[in-house]
Amino acid sequence: MMTEMLHSMESLPGKYRHMAMLSEHHPVPPLTLVTEKELSTWLERFDEVKFAVTNLEEHIMITSGAFLKKDLDEIAQQVRRLRWKHDATASLKAMLKSIQGSDTSLNVAVRSACQAEDLSQHSFAGIYESVLNVESIDQLKAAIIKVWCSAYSVRAIMEKLEAKVIGSAESMNIIVQQMIDPELAGVAFSCDPVTGEDTLYIEYVDGVGETLVSGEQVAKRITKDAVMADHQQVFEQLTTVVTSAKDLLGGHVDIEWAYQNGVVYLLQARPVTNVRKQATSTKPQFACYELYDELPGSIQSELPAYALYFNRKRKPLHDIGKHFGCGEVGAVILELNRHALDQVPTQQRILDLFFSERQVIDFSDAVRQLTVSKEELIDQLKRLMTDPNRLHYVVLRDFVRGQYGVITQQVLTNEGPTLVAEVSEDGLLAMNRGSAVSQMLSLSAPDANTLFSGADLRVLHDVTTCALEKLGDIQIEWVFSNGQFYALDYSSVGESPVVLTDNTSVMSPGFARGSVFVVESSEALENYSIAPSMSLTDIPDASVYGDLFTSIIEDMQSLSRRPIIFSKRPYAALASLLPYVSGFVFEKGSLLCHLGVLLREKQLPAICDDQLFHQMTHGESFELDTVSVK
Repeated sequence: MMTEMLHSMESLPGKYRHMAMLSEHHPVPPLTLVTEKELSTWLERFDEVKFAVTNLEEHIMITSGAFLKKDLDEIAQQVRRLRWKHDATASLKAMLKSIQGSDTSLNVAVRSACQAEDLSQHSFAGIYESVLNVESIDQLKAAIIKVWCSAYSVRAIMEKLEAKVIGSAESMNIIVQQMIDPELAGVAFSCDPVTGEDTLYIEYVDGVGETLVSGEQVAKRITKDAVMADHQQVFEQLTTVVTSAKDLLGGHVDIEWAYQNGVVYLLQARPVTNVRKQATSTKPQFACYELYDELPGSIQSELPAYALYFNRKRKPLHDIGKHFGCGEVGAVILELNRHALDQVPTQQRILDLFFSERQVIDFSDAVRQLTVSKEELIDQLKRLMTDPNRLHYVVLRDFVRGQYGVITQQVLTNEGPTLVAEVSEDGLLAMNRGSAVSQMLSLSAPDANTLFSGADLRVLHDVTTCALEKLGDIQIEWVFSNGQFYALDYSSVGESPVVLTDNTSVMSPGFARGSVFVVESSEALENYSIAPSMSLTDIPDASVYGDLFTSIIEDMQSLSRRPIIFSKRPYAALASLLPYVSGFVFEKGSLLCHLGVLLREKQLPAICDDQLFHQMTHGESFELDTVSVK
């Protein structure tokens, strides 16, 4: 059956393709490939489940894991829907007969053969499930579902995020292979796996090799200079097999093998991946650094870019806020592995760092701004740390929603430059990403303090004034919680200041003529706007949001003139549409939101006008003149 598939070699997953080609020259236990096309005919609701989990993976990728817990729970619910069709048994028996010559005496291994596996830069070794010694049809059915579902385990998704192949709809195929009863089994490399030296490196255990790769048995070495007489055949045959595999794969290889009755059988072959080795330790490792302190030079080269960004960008504002008596949130960088996290004293030490009921986890470049309750924090970190030995650098911060989100900025009015505070009960995150409704207050207005329970507004004025002097043209992002102002971050506002009119509805001045183009609100639009992957300084390419804007852009490009977008809120993800439109009308929104900053920089007119938003219909001709608004 393997030979029959050689004509379509390029379409086959790497693991199976390598075995198919090497089987022409070396002993390989009989095996066959179960494709997702076959799974679709054997399993009820397979296509629905595959479509759903692919979309959920894409959502995880686009949102950088900001909704990871919810998405993983939904994936788990989806894969549990798989059931075998009644007529699938006959097909399974026919498949077994093709590799065993019979469907009665059953003993096979079921392994993964994902297209995103055994890649030159990422092997995914040990990430997916394998099931050995499958001895009945019922066991085979359970094993196939178990292996296929392992492509959507927490560990697999974290690995795919790191390899940047998540959400790609790659097929998770299955290898079913005849089991053998080996005397020895192990792994062999064409280079030293630690130093990279060009040499044959062999490890083995007695019996099946899974006890070696899983760590259940301590491996023994076979070396050229110390080959025992009874291992001479093994060494000679492996030399030939490894050399052949290296030539075929075009670089250093890692193979799994088994030795039975004088013959070395090849079980798997994959390229040795060329990736940066991660620091690991089998012992607990833990250190804690304040996020806004001067960081030791010894760890700066190890820190992910976002951790350095937090430290270098936000530290100056933190220092200004501290000088003027602003509130301070818990914010740290943890250096730790899972072994440390399993210790109760370490868990308590982490929890004691924070006062809020919720925290934000920045775990990796691929998993950012994951907000969890304090009682879930330790379990969520454990869930993310799929390798107990690997050393991680994790940024943890208190999530303080507070009673109000606040953005302060210097704007232009008829009286000249004025410091204002835009305030929203919807919270700071909603303000920044465009889903909030807000109101504008002058920091010098006598009635401004009615919102803040008597808190001293001078801290907003003084911190903003000082930051403008030291950091340039910026707006500062705050949270007001329980009588205290917290200065959390700032954003550059460029050279296009906000010009406030009396009714404070103009987001960006200008004139535009075009047809009304209504963009409906959706959960995806809101989620993608909240996601940390959302660019806050540049216009993101619409393709990063999958199919969200595909049909919208196609429709807009078919028009003779760039349209004017009508959207309920100034969602940040709408920035992807800026190259295709001439202006925006929103029902309501924050004038100082991130989309507003981009609109002013690009000189695209925009206004928040409830009445105008509801009186126009899709396709209607319209002139937008925000300059004349009073």
